[in-house]
Amino acid sequence: SLLQEIEPKPLMEVVAGGLSAATACMFTNPLEVVKNRLQLQGELLARGEYVKTYRGPVHGLVVMARTDGLASLQAGLGPAMLYQVVMNGLRLGTYATMETRGWVKDHEGEVSLVRTVACSALAGVVGAVVGSPVFLVKTQLQTSSSAGISVGHQHNHGSMASAFQNLYRGGGVVGLWQGATASIPRISMGSAAQLVTYSYIMDQLARNTQFKAGSWQANVVGASLSGFVVAVVINPLDVVSTRIYNQPGQGRLYTGYADCVMKIFRTEGMAAFYKGLFAQYLRIGPHSFLSLIFWHHSRSWLGLIR
Repeated sequence: SLLQEIEPKPLMEVVAGGLSAATACMFTNPLEVVKNRLQLQGELLARGEYVKTYRGPVHGLVVMARTDGLASLQAGLGPAMLYQVVMNGLRLGTYATMETRGWVKDHEGEVSLVRTVACSALAGVVGAVVGSPVFLVKTQLQTSSSAGISVGHQHNHGSMASAFQNLYRGGGVVGLWQGATASIPRISMGSAAQLVTYSYIMDQLARNTQFKAGSWQANVVGASLSGFVVAVVINPLDVVSTRIYNQPGQGRLYTGYADCVMKIFRTEGMAAFYKGLFAQYLRIGPHSFLSLIFWHHSRSWLGLIR
């Protein structure tokens, strides 16, 4: 199994999952900021119809720092960390609870890939739906910049508190969940890819190598590979999610998920779904690695594993 559990403690699992992901977010938020802007660059415009303000993750970070100052690299850090606590706390906490109850194992006590995929996806959906309003605010704050380097619609909220107020005034409770359906495929697929890869590799390493379950060597291999898989799987879904979450409340560009997919494909081509892929990999690899490492250690500190 992934880890040796003592007994199911749902609340502590949520705390461990949330803290680990929020801590990782402090290190990887600048890469998410530049990823979002790369994904919005040239929105619904064919190649050659727009100026590339950001020519990649490194160039993008330099442009932001020079134009808006170093603090701009951590745009939206508050809601980003809050989102990690809410979404990943529920996602990792729900998954770990299902794992401790044996839901990911077959009748012979072996880790079942099908069951693990189902539990991972379900855990991801729970986190995505509950955390959607925070993700909405996070995205809109991360993509706000000075006019010279702006891409996508600029919401100009100013702060996390004012963002929530503006969104509630504009659309009520429903407005806070704008784009929630777009996050479900993104998070459930990403969650399944990350946790399944990590869980399966850790299980195989424990069985077939000298690496002990929970050792730093096993953690490095499991987290690094799961991060690579997530980056490839999630990017097309992430582009759609970013576009829908960042669109204006009034005069929307997309009527729904399918409409967004078709408009991107028709105007920007298939390659648009992999905008920001390198930034995605640079962000999600370390984030997956750090959050899973911190998750393991926080579970140990909280007495959830031996």
